[in-house]
Amino acid sequence: MENYYVIEGDHVDPNDIKSIKEDTKNQHGPFAKDKAEDFAKSLIQKNIDNFYHRAWVVDSNNLTK
Repeated sequence: MENYYVIEGDHVDPNDIKSIKEDTKNQHGPFAKDKAEDFAKSLIQKNIDNFYHRAWVVDSNNLTK
């Protein structure tokens, strides 16, 4: 079932999804859960040198606006 999204971007606090900087926010999907997790991992690896960049897998019911 394709109801997972990947949210990526730079964060003020890289451990808090709510601290994402809106001007850097990108939403990808929908994906199946395993595809979303793989895509998030690839984004994290691509941006490994940027400490403040994160990619999160979220259920479509938990999308932040």
